[in-house]
Amino acid sequence: MNEKKEKIIKTGIRLFAKKGFSSTTIQEIAVECGISKGAFYLHFKSKEALLLSACEYYIGMSMEEVKKIKAENQHKPPKDVFKKQIAYQFQEFLEHKDFIILLLSEKIIPENQKVKQSFHEANIQFNKLYREALLSSYGESITPFLADASVMAQGIVSSYIHFLIFNENMVFQTEQVAEFLIRRIDDLVMGLIKENPDPLLPEDIFTQPPPNIEELLKEIREAKEQHGLPEDVIVSLEVMEEECSKEEPRKPIIKGMLSNLAGSGNDQIEKLRSSIEAYFSL
Repeated sequence: MNEKKEKIIKTGIRLFAKKGFSSTTIQEIAVECGISKGAFYLHFKSKEALLLSACEYYIGMSMEEVKKIKAENQHKPPKDVFKKQIAYQFQEFLEHKDFIILLLSEKIIPENQKVKQSFHEANIQFNKLYREALLSSYGESITPFLADASVMAQGIVSSYIHFLIFNENMVFQTEQVAEFLIRRIDDLVMGLIKENPDPLLPEDIFTQPPPNIEELLKEIREAKEQHGLPEDVIVSLEVMEEECSKEEPRKPIIKGMLSNLAGSGNDQIEKLRSSIEAYFSL
């Protein structure tokens, strides 16, 4: 990534966090960067494209640092490395809390499908890191419960991160929090090993791809091919297919077409409705 593009991304993150995504203009970003509006468009075709790059930049930077912690501490006990990684997560989230709050409060993740996809891929990477850390720290005995243990450990960490982000009056040292949480993860893992329950989550849960627009369009076309569909259902499916094919589908139109399909009594169409509602977070 060239220096100018990185500067635009960092400026975008700062302004989005300060003013909100909707209230920040491309002109303001350009002025802060000391470039023309035309120069901005040489790097990003829209403010939404900048947001996606900002999310990818932030996620990529965090992932690289977590990996770096592991590489630089190979000589230390795995649990100590895991604790350092947890402490870094807290430090990083607190340092960029305004940007995180922006993503949560403005509901950008479910609204922007490309950002949503980016966060899904980041979740897969973080799950992989947690699984590796758990396996290194607790050995093969945790293997049958690795998926469940990873989700629960991440749930504990992320819950405390969210609490500290939204409660500024609570001040803790990141190392203190990491030490406390690693002890709770100890309790969690020891409990699973001792009780030996049947795993709740399948082993491949983190490799399952999210629904994408091409799969959705394929489902719509397959639904249209059914014989004997009422004319109004066919028209609604065609409108949805056209809308979903656009770079920025309009949610109100999709929502309206889904209402037209409600109560169709057709299992394939009801399944399609559920898929579309989940994809667009309706």
